[in-house]
Amino acid sequence: MAPDLNLLNAPALDASADVPVDHAGFVNNGNFPASGDSTSRTSSNGSATSGANGLNGQHSRPIPKPVAICGMAMRLPGGVRCAEDFWNLLYNGRDARGPVPADRYNADAFDNSLGGQGAIPPKEGYFLDEDLSTLDTSFFSVGKTELEKADPQQRQLLEVTRECLDSAGEVHYRGKEIGCYVGTFGEDWLYSAAKETLSSGGYTMTGHVDLMTANRVSYEFDLQGPSMVVKTGCSASLVALHEAFRALQSGDCSGALVAGTSLIMGPTTTAAMFAEGILSPEASCKTFDASADGFARAEAITCVYVKLLEDAIRDGNPIRAGM
Repeated sequence: MAPDLNLLNAPALDASADVPVDHAGFVNNGNFPASGDSTSRTSSNGSATSGANGLNGQHSRPIPKPVAICGMAMRLPGGVRCAEDFWNLLYNGRDARGPVPADRYNADAFDNSLGGQGAIPPKEGYFLDEDLSTLDTSFFSVGKTELEKADPQQRQLLEVTRECLDSAGEVHYRGKEIGCYVGTFGEDWLYSAAKETLSSGGYTMTGHVDLMTANRVSYEFDLQGPSMVVKTGCSASLVALHEAFRALQSGDCSGALVAGTSLIMGPTTTAAMFAEGILSPEASCKTFDASADGFARAEAITCVYVKLLEDAIRDGNPIRAGM
């Protein structure tokens, strides 16, 4: 079932209200010029700009070109592996919460037996229904020794990236100026590896630290655009999307993969967040509710492919959304 787009036809602001409103229906609080005073025009380099005066009388910036989301792929809790699964989860209001998998950590061991030190109250959370140790190596160049040390976030993201490019209808991407922006949260693989004192050999830096995640994707798919990992906490993937938009609009790349990764592979980060009162003891988010008592951690590997809307139309890419 398709989403209802009638919200786009919501009524405009009531001009009879006791607030100053310009003729376009925007509230004028005195800090911004009325919409009728700001006109769009074309600059000498061909880019559209708004009026001469912007916020506080400063010169306004060029109007950014719209961006299209052409492809998407994902691994989410509740067995979600594609956009259709995700829509069904949202439409039916399902809760994807489930028990902590035994291969993550022993949830029963982190009780209050030590006076609450290191305790993780809930025995549930939002986890992927995936074997994190696997990778379809037929599509990639990574060898056995390197694969053994590669963060499962890298392994899962390689497969999701391939699905995302397929979803976007992109075929001739190798060697092209396509960017890769990855927002990450958590370093459980590094924490676990640091406890293995007998580990030796190469691929430690490329496999154990999450700062290599974007570079891994760019290398495997031979992408020649910007490649960076964004670590800004819960906002990481949104900041990554913003950076990709800026790169597209400034001509730094012709397309961009924007991904977010988060895997809960050990108790360290979760226990620390509970000790600081950040997480919900019920492992449940109650957003905008009086009973809210923290948020719930979740795993996810997601990726979207974006490019300028005019380029997507020119190249015949599917357009999932425009921004």
